[in-house]
Amino acid sequence: MASADEVAWPVAVAVRNLIGGELAGAVGGPPATVAVVPGRDVAIDDCCAGLAWVRIVRVFPSDPGEFPNARTAAVTADGCLGGLYWAVELGVGSARCAPSEDDAGVPPTGAELEASAFALADDAGRIRRAVLCGLPGLEEVDEVAIGEQTNVGPSGGCVGQELLVTVLTRACVCGEE
Repeated sequence: MASADEVAWPVAVAVRNLIGGELAGAVGGPPATVAVVPGRDVAIDDCCAGLAWVRIVRVFPSDPGEFPNARTAAVTADGCLGGLYWAVELGVGSARCAPSEDDAGVPPTGAELEASAFALADDAGRIRRAVLCGLPGLEEVDEVAIGEQTNVGPSGGCVGQELLVTVLTRACVCGEE
């Protein structure tokens, strides 16, 4: 599927492929869904089968000397920014089932809670590894800046985590490089 977005989409798809491969051996099992997802927030609907995502948080012009900050120089008339550089901020995360009380109202045991935390920590480590070890070698990527990794939930029986990553990439949006 071709995209008119030559800046963020190729980077998001490349990250999706990296995390999908890394999460194939996850303690919680490979996620049933690994996708680039739309929106500011992730709809965590089917976490019990495992969900991993990449979302495009924002895209802005930047330069190698100013990355991961926004470019302070004006954009050129051809849309190529003089240097062709864009920063793409991504949210990269996963979600799993949260332990909950059983039908008799008995809360989860400490061992069940810890197993859930361990599976999420394993996902988080695998996502960090995919980003730190895989992204710098990709053709689409010039530089990588890692942000914070935060917890998601529990919400609707799901818990997860998300890592913010900013990638510097080259793309001319109006013509040839």
